[in-house]
Amino acid sequence: MPTPEDEAARALLDTMPLLNRTVAAIVQRDTPDTLTMSQFRALAHLSGGPLTVSDLARRRRVSLASMGELVQALVERGLVERRPDLQDRRQQRLSLSDEGRRRHEDAHALAQAQIAGILAERLSPEELAAVCAALPALQRALTSEDRGNVEGQRPSEKKLLS
Repeated sequence: MPTPEDEAARALLDTMPLLNRTVAAIVQRDTPDTLTMSQFRALAHLSGGPLTVSDLARRRRVSLASMGELVQALVERGLVERRPDLQDRRQQRLSLSDEGRRRHEDAHALAQAQIAGILAERLSPEELAAVCAALPALQRALTSEDRGNVEGQRPSEKKLLS
């Protein structure tokens, strides 16, 4: 018999692809010069402040080479700027350009507005309240797990090595 945690995990795994597809569709029809979902997420990470390519790759859990290509495309489009890292001359700090910040904010606002419309149209006030009550706890649980993991290890693998 599935536990409540199993049922919640299954529901999340079933829901996340739907949410990702919805956000991707909204972001990609934003303008003729569309952002891919990977580009949108990289801009989202950079909206919190400067990062290195290594930082971004680690956060997105992709290879350094893949992130390097993605960043180069964003630099060429004028959405991201590179600056020398004053702490480590081998690294470069990436930050959003003014245009990159505008594009991220516009795409984020559009996605939020359209998802809010979908939720208002398709959920009862009680269902919407339940979603709003659950999400902060879910964010806290997933953020805590992410911080506790040794890079590239699952929580169960970390326990084995402790």
